[in-house]
Amino acid sequence: MYTRFILAMAMLIGVAACTNSKTATEADFGNSKASLIKAQTANPAVLSNPTSDPVTGVDPDYAGNVIEAMRENVSKGEEVQQPISIRVGGQQGSN
Repeated sequence: MYTRFILAMAMLIGVAACTNSKTATEADFGNSKASLIKAQTANPAVLSNPTSDPVTGVDPDYAGNVIEAMRENVSKGEEVQQPISIRVGGQQGSN
């Protein structure tokens, strides 16, 4: 009798684990990516009505700002050439 009860409970738990209910994370999956793409688009109206025409130019002010931002964020050689220290567990030493 006790074995049947355990078997029945195991089967109930197994069936309950196979339900199709979505968690809160699964229900919202992909919306974060979509909102980031929309936020990074210079002209969001094009997302809903895309064109097959090739890009023939760019706004000069926008391009200038992008180039300046890229130049400001370049790493300095002195910063990049620092030694890398990797420690595993409780190892002692300077390397």
